[in-house]
Amino acid sequence: MLCHIKYSDAERQLAGQAREVAMNRDVLYHGTRHAQSILKTGVLFRSLSGGDPKVCLTRSAEVAAYWALLDRDDDEGRGSIFILDRQSLERRYKIDANPEVYWHSKTRFHDEAEEEILDNVVDVGNHLIGVVSGPTIRRSQRAKTLNRRFKNEIEARLLELAKTDDQLSNRQLDCKTVISEGEKVKRCIPVGSYDPKHYG
Repeated sequence: MLCHIKYSDAERQLAGQAREVAMNRDVLYHGTRHAQSILKTGVLFRSLSGGDPKVCLTRSAEVAAYWALLDRDDDEGRGSIFILDRQSLERRYKIDANPEVYWHSKTRFHDEAEEEILDNVVDVGNHLIGVVSGPTIRRSQRAKTLNRRFKNEIEARLLELAKTDDQLSNRQLDCKTVISEGEKVKRCIPVGSYDPKHYG
């Protein structure tokens, strides 16, 4: 017998908070374990793992909560949902609906109500209605190390993107050299990007 996955109480609670922020607006949600990185850089990068590189959004707050609360080895220890203005996104990016469902097994599936953008979203703040977050969990030393590596990779991608993206290259980058894991690393964020502290 075919059945849809069941959402946990925590996922439903976080989804409810996201819907309260969205109210009756036309929105898309993005669940993430890297909210601070996205807010600091102002960029929602395409995923490079599996399939076509793309930014995955969803019409369902529960789906966003599912991904937000799914632990990863290199995450920040907290799941968040970005609530984005769909009409604002559509004025700059092409958004395609993905009608396929994700099959966890031969009988168990997840309808992710997915909407895809095949570009990096370089101006998240222009489309952001709000962010809601779940509880912070204590991370292991290994997870902290992997998260530092993830941030270094994101900053490297940001520098590369600034070379080719007109909108990002026109924004001043605040760069400094720091010591990370015994090596000098150049870290850059766009001036005027969002402070994660403002989003809990």
